[in-house]
Amino acid sequence: MLGRETNQPAELMFGTTEDHKYTGTEEYIIGLEKAMKTSHEIARKTLKTTQARMKKDYDLRVLERQYAPGDLVYVLDTAQIKGKSKKLSSPWKGPGIIIGKITPFVYKVKLQRVVFNTNHDRLKLCKDRNIPAWLKTCHEQFNLGIDVLAPKTKTNIKQYCICRGPDTGETMIQCDQCKEWFHLTCVGISVSEVEEINIYTCPNCSLIDRQLPPVTTGT
Repeated sequence: MLGRETNQPAELMFGTTEDHKYTGTEEYIIGLEKAMKTSHEIARKTLKTTQARMKKDYDLRVLERQYAPGDLVYVLDTAQIKGKSKKLSSPWKGPGIIIGKITPFVYKVKLQRVVFNTNHDRLKLCKDRNIPAWLKTCHEQFNLGIDVLAPKTKTNIKQYCICRGPDTGETMIQCDQCKEWFHLTCVGISVSEVEEINIYTCPNCSLIDRQLPPVTTGT
């Protein structure tokens, strides 16, 4: 600058090569090793000082949150989906349930389809009055001591009707075409109307009949 060479911070600390007069190659190597050791020591000392300062700043801002197994929580979602803007989407996913405490600051959380561990500062309590049905069932089972992570076993209970539910003992009606049984409440028929029905066609068969083309006979 202005006809003069500037001195960099490293040159101000360790000097330039012109400041050291070496008489031979061996002396130059010894001086270079000494300069590198000195620079490494200064770098390590600076890193430790910086880490201590950053930890102090973090500890001043951090808010330690304590949760208990069984609490309903939301989880901070930092994932970025390609082609989808996060401006109009919620930064929280869930709600889910805490099913375990790994460390004083790490919890095991169960969402509807996934179980994972996360830090306490990525959680917030769910205070919603209306929660999903699966979460309500999971919360009740957890409070009863049932393992909510145990694989569900398939039952051999036969399913009926358009709701695919079991035989609850209430009056049912059979379709004369598909021979399937239906709950009266599901198909909108009262018990008194059943006695007046001679041939019953279920909603599924009625829909199929309407979609079939009319049959014509040649003359």
